[in-house]
Amino acid sequence: MLTAMKTLTIAVLAAVTGLLSARAEIAVYDLSFDSTGKTVNYSFLEGGYLVVDEATGGVTSIVVLTDPTTRLSYYTTGLLDGTYITMLEEGTNTEYGAIYAMSNSGADADNIAFQILGKTSKFTNVGGGTKLNIPRKFSGYMLASSAESSSVNATTQIVTYTYGFAGASKVASKLQDDLTTRANNSRISAASELEILGAILVQRGINPEASPTATATATATATATASATTSP
Repeated sequence: MLTAMKTLTIAVLAAVTGLLSARAEIAVYDLSFDSTGKTVNYSFLEGGYLVVDEATGGVTSIVVLTDPTTRLSYYTTGLLDGTYITMLEEGTNTEYGAIYAMSNSGADADNIAFQILGKTSKFTNVGGGTKLNIPRKFSGYMLASSAESSSVNATTQIVTYTYGFAGASKVASKLQDDLTTRANNSRISAASELEILGAILVQRGINPEASPTATATATATATATASATTSP
C-alpha cells in the first residue's frame, strides 16, 4: 500500500512539474484590411487579431466588423481560424511562414479564402524564456462573399432584408510584442488569449456578435405541440 502511494505521489508531482515547466509558444498579430479591386457592399472589415500557436500550427482569430444596418462595431471569433506553416524558398533557402484559412462553402454561407505570407525572423523573443523563428510581418489577401437574403417576422410580418457582399482585401499583419510577451510570460493558451483580446475590445466599446434569438414561429410551434400533448 505504501509503495503504491509513493508511486502515485511521484506521478502527480511529475505531472505538476511538467505543467509548470511547459513553455507557451504563441504569437499575437494584429490585422488590417484594405479593400482592392471591384467590391460590392464590402466596406465592413475594421481589423482584428490572429493568435498563432507555433507548437501546433493552429491559428485562432478575432475580427472586428461593422453591422451594415446599425453601423455599430462588433467582433466575431473563428472567422479566420486556420493553419500556420513554414517553408523554404527554393534557390535561396530563405524561410517563410504562411497562414491560411477557408470558411464555409455554399450559397447560403459566408465564403472566405484567406492567405498571408511573411519571412521568418530568427530567434524572436516572445516572452516566457522562449525564442521563435516566426515572421514579424505578414501580407497577403482575403476573398469573401455571401448571398443576399430576406426573412419575415411571423408576428409583425415585417420583412428584414440582408444585402449580399463580394470583394477582396489586401491584408497586413504585424507581431504585437507586448501582447505576445504578456501571454507567454503568463503561460496561457491560445484560447485563453483570445478571451483576453475579446475583453480588451469590450473595454473599447466593441461587443461580441449577438447570438440569434428563437423566432416567434418556433415558439408558437412548441406551444401548440405541448398543448396537444397534454390535452385529454
